[in-house]
Amino acid sequence: MARTIEDILARRVRALFLDARAAIETATTVAKILAGELNKNRFWQQNQIKEFTTMAKQYVL
Repeated sequence: MARTIEDILARRVRALFLDARAAIETATTVAKILAGELNKNRFWQQNQIKEFTTMAKQYVL
């Protein structure tokens, strides 16, 4: 079961590797859905988005 934005956007759907900018734009939506499924709060969502965005910027050409 996917537990992080990175897991979903990089490993499950490969969006990070196909289009890093689009993956960054999608991170907020993925965080909201994942937080609902995992019973996480807004702080967790913001932290996940920040971590994913920081990492994903390394993939932008």
